Amino acid sequence: MAERSIVDIGKFLQKYGLNVGENPQFGGVTGGHSPTGYHPTGEAIDVRDWRPDNAPAYAGGKPIPWKQRTGELSWRAKKLGLFNEALGPGDPGHDTHVHLALSGKKFITDPQLEWLATGRTKNTEGQLTDVMPGAMQPVPPQQTNAANLSVNNLLNAVALGMQLNYQQQPSVEDQMRSKFLGELLAPRQSLAKQFLGSYLAKELV
Repeated sequence: MAERSIVDIGKFLQKYGLNVGENPQFGGVTGGHSPTGYHPTGEAIDVRDWRPDNAPAYAGGKPIPWKQRTGELSWRAKKLGLFNEALGPGDPGHDTHVHLALSGKKFITDPQLEWLATGRTKNTEGQLTDVMPGAMQPVPPQQTNAANLSVNNLLNAVALGMQLNYQQQPSVEDQMRSKFLGELLAPRQSLAKQFLGSYLAKELV
């Protein structure tokens, strides 16, 4: 996995037989685009499937019409949620192609781009699957473990302190704090843990 620009993505898609254009690195930008949009700055590409009218989206797949392939490509681009803009059939002016815009660079995996291009990728067992791969942001394992350990220690200490305080002086306020702590420690209440983990991870660096 690496940080990729829209040009890197375009080159990747070309390997699967897709036509990439409307970018300074792919033949230039023609008229008809907004002067304040992503195309003039080289942060957008237009992707067209100019393969035969009926062709498989992936090796060994069932041949389908190019319009269907283009529509499915647009759906996958939107589903990934990686782009600043993703437009295709059904969006005004994009019935024949898919417009992808990405400002700067973003961490995008090979399986994500393979799934974008074909609708298929391989799982950990090496089997072909149509399940969308998830994003995997690089996080140093040591930092994560230390942060998680610190969060657990902190929460345990808070729990012990509140428990002792409650035993010595039971009050409505103490009961409310205990209830809050119980909700905080519940598996489905993870936002507080994430916040504390992020904060402690920065402090441990």
